[in-house]
This record gives sequence, structure tokens and C-alpha cells, in this order.
Amino acid sequence: MNQAFAREMHLFEEEASLRVLLAEDDPTLRRLLALILRRSGHEVVEAHDASELLEAIAGTLLEPREPAFDLIVCEQALPGMPGLSVLAGLRARDPATGFVLLTESPEVQRRARALGAVALAAPFNVKTFELAVRRSTQPRPANDQNQKEWEA
Repeated sequence: MNQAFAREMHLFEEEASLRVLLAEDDPTLRRLLALILRRSGHEVVEAHDASELLEAIAGTLLEPREPAFDLIVCEQALPGMPGLSVLAGLRARDPATGFVLLTESPEVQRRARALGAVALAAPFNVKTFELAVRRSTQPRPANDQNQKEWEA
């Protein structure tokens, strides 16, 4: 069974409960986003900079009992490493993990979408954030026409 299929089965079995890594340096926004995610029944691991984010990811690779993340929510301006660099590094090893990139830059948004992430620009509301989370964990369409509709 391939990794992407196994992850999809896990999500289905867990009623869409996700293990989320949330990387945001603004403590108020990080607490708010974590609250939204937890309220939706997700497990949240918080990171305030790239060092904590990379440590959390490494923990899932090095500790067999530590489950992988289903979703990473990361700001572009993360101290220590841009969110787009985190996404590109992740995609080099794992094309299936959901990713929401918080960024204002249209160019960064375009590049994030090309790497299979959902890009979200401020200001956004709770419903928009929840939609971004759902879309980031759905399988991507196989053909170009459906891909354009999925990204819209």
C-alpha cells in the first residue's frame, strides 16, 4: 500500500481528525488558529519558528512511535526559514502531506499552489481557514481541467 493511500485511509478511519503542525511566530494568531483546529477535533503541535518546526518534523522521522503530520500550516515569514522553503523541502520527500501557506505575496501563492499547497492570504476568517484546511488534505485531481477547478 503506498504512503498516500495509507494516509487517506487513516484520515477516513479517524473521521477527518488530523495531526497538524502549526508554525506561526505571532503568538496571538498562533493561539487563535490552534483553537480553531482543536475545536474541529484536530491534534495540534505548535511551533513559533523554523527551528521548532524542523524539530517537530524530525521527531516524526526519528521516533517510530511519533505519528507523522497530516497537515502543516505555516506562515511564509517564519523566522529562520521561509514557509515556501519548508514546503519545497517537504515536497521533495513527501508529496502527500497537506500544506497551508499563509502569505500575502501573489507570486509566493502561485509557487505554493504549483507545489500542491493551499495558499491563504490575510485577512481571512474562520470559515476560509477551515476551508483551506479541508482542501489541503483532499487528494489532488489527476487531470489538468479538474486541477484548475480544485485550485480556484
